[in-house]
Amino acid sequence: MRPLIAALLTAALATPLAAHAWGPDGHRTVATLAQQLIAGKPAAARVAALLGGLTLPQVAVWADCAKGVSPSQAYGYPSPGKFPECAPLETTAGIAEMSDYVRRNDLNCPRQPADESCHKQYHYTDVALQRSRYLLGFTGTHAWDIVGATQAAILMLQGKPAPPPFSFKSRREALLLLTHYLGDIHQPLHVGSVYLDAQGRRVDPDKTGFDPATFTVGGNSIILGKAPLAPPALAPELDAGRDDLQGEEGQGFAFFGPPKLHGSWDGVPTSLDPAHVNLAWVQTAKAVPMTKGLPTDWPAVWASGTLAQSGKAFQGLSFSAKQGSRWFTTLPGDYSARAATIKKQQLTLAGARLAQVLMAAFPN
Repeated sequence: MRPLIAALLTAALATPLAAHAWGPDGHRTVATLAQQLIAGKPAAARVAALLGGLTLPQVAVWADCAKGVSPSQAYGYPSPGKFPECAPLETTAGIAEMSDYVRRNDLNCPRQPADESCHKQYHYTDVALQRSRYLLGFTGTHAWDIVGATQAAILMLQGKPAPPPFSFKSRREALLLLTHYLGDIHQPLHVGSVYLDAQGRRVDPDKTGFDPATFTVGGNSIILGKAPLAPPALAPELDAGRDDLQGEEGQGFAFFGPPKLHGSWDGVPTSLDPAHVNLAWVQTAKAVPMTKGLPTDWPAVWASGTLAQSGKAFQGLSFSAKQGSRWFTTLPGDYSARAATIKKQQLTLAGARLAQVLMAAFPN
């Protein structure tokens, strides 16, 4: 290991880890809301039978914990115990289940050699903020993004086969994935992305043509803080990728390097953790209207709604000129409060809609 990288890793490991992918608490909040909404319904018994002793909140992180499976190590799981939230899933049978899933969903999609494993690409899409809705074919979308993955999981839960390139083998696996995807599809920066030129000005890739140099990786290439006078000397190995997708070996919640805009949206405040899901919050979720159309049509509608919140996430932000592979921004003083309001709304919608999917799939 080169000295600079070693020093940076040492510093990063000495710093508390940031919360990511809604954090385990955010995903568990979604699942807790759904679990309470289906209580007493036929869906609750069907879900319990599929989970075999686990609960929806426990499996809400399954799709992120599966990122701990290492394709380069014969699809083994080299770091059990590293993340406490994954502990209920790290039995011998549970690890074998995650390994089998990753093996089937590692190289099954059209991808370039430098691209992430296919199953990691299932967690997000990167629609330009200039668009008013999600539509397959827009820059940043593809058939195996969060919308396609959620549709595939719903189909499998209904007892139908998942379309290519997805390889979902059972209703149980679909349930494990869907419980997580409903959180991701409602996280604003998992759906919408700003595209910036070298001067930090917004560009519309669907009008100008996509230039990879403008891609901010869902806000992961936007660093929080003032731009340094000279380009920062952070090793690219630690700067690349998404906060919740740290390279091939990355497992759900690890994060090294400077604070990123994407990471600030993945985290949730304590007031939004599952322990704070009370009757009033459940009643608010219960009042969320059913999405129109067939359940398999719902994910694109949800993504379009999330895209509107993505735009709000970038309101009032200006960006530095590009330095290396990154841009810098400073958050306004009221930004955290505004973000918390949006996060609660999105978590509520996610929990309500997860419950609605489950009740639609298991009506009796």
